[in-house]
Amino acid sequence: MKAAITRQEIKKMECTAERGRWVGLIKLGDIPAFAHWLSDEQHEWTIQSPDVSEALRAYKPGRPVLVIHYDGRHTVCTRAAMALWYTFLCFREDG
Repeated sequence: MKAAITRQEIKKMECTAERGRWVGLIKLGDIPAFAHWLSDEQHEWTIQSPDVSEALRAYKPGRPVLVIHYDGRHTVCTRAAMALWYTFLCFREDG
């Protein structure tokens, strides 16, 4: 039986995690829905105007500023943004 995930894929994922940034994880077109989800009454993030080379900037008291960068081709996010993104994917309503 073939393994679902190869050793090479596992090594690549581990290297990406060690690097602490995820490139191309969040599609640029999904940023508005993600920002809306972050800023709803349950999550209470404040969406701020992004600076140059940023696709999203959000703030929540007591937490570091959440920034998703955009380099012209890909979005680049941190571990915190990755965790929030996957949570968003689990609970978003595709209506």
